Amino acid sequence: MFRTLVFHEVRPAEELTDSPRPILVSDGYQDALPLPLFDSLPLFEEKMNYLKEQGYHTLSIEEVKAFYEKQQPLPEKSVLLTFDDCFQSLKEHAYPVLKKAGFNAVVFAPTGWLFDEPAPYQAEVSRALSKPELEEMKDVFVYANHTNHFHQRRGRELSRPMWETPAAFAEDLAECNTWVDLKDVFAYPFGLYDQTTVDSLKKLNYTLAFTTIPGINTEATSPLELRRDVIPYTLSLNDFKKMMETKGE
Repeated sequence: MFRTLVFHEVRPAEELTDSPRPILVSDGYQDALPLPLFDSLPLFEEKMNYLKEQGYHTLSIEEVKAFYEKQQPLPEKSVLLTFDDCFQSLKEHAYPVLKKAGFNAVVFAPTGWLFDEPAPYQAEVSRALSKPELEEMKDVFVYANHTNHFHQRRGRELSRPMWETPAAFAEDLAECNTWVDLKDVFAYPFGLYDQTTVDSLKKLNYTLAFTTIPGINTEATSPLELRRDVIPYTLSLNDFKKMMETKGE
């Protein structure tokens, strides 16, 4: 069994505000990132240091696949680190911490959001990175499918894969796969999906797909509905320790 953690933005404490921060992405999609999707840099460092000190093993996707496909055991203290959406803070703040700890992580990249060229860090918005910048961080990160232009939502209940046809969804996934490393691994945009979305992934031979449903992944968890714990700035180090030490459902 293992936990999967998901981070979106890791920011210095002085950059955390109650107001949703607008996103700035290449394809022009407009939205705003709420505070619960941010973690403060000091807390993030403490949490990663705790995992390091406690001897946690950061899983690779290959290990997770082997767990489900071959029933290969995982190290007792295993955790899969993931990041969504490829904002500038990934490079500015999260990457140095993970590199220092010797950790690896999976980044789910909405490729239509990525810019062609780097830009200066903008604290006032959640700006997406450029493809060259992501390439520079492959010593820590491996990139997986988070759609190309389908990372869009209608309210809090629908993501674009849910209202488009399966054929259109498949076309968008294929476009994303022209750039990402992991072409059979997916994260549902905003954690929103339905059975048709799952069935589409199955037909396209995806092996792993990640939700934002919290909890532990076991042998009984569907590989196309894997759980992930969103780590917000409000999660103290003590509460993080308790969560990581919890073995049951």
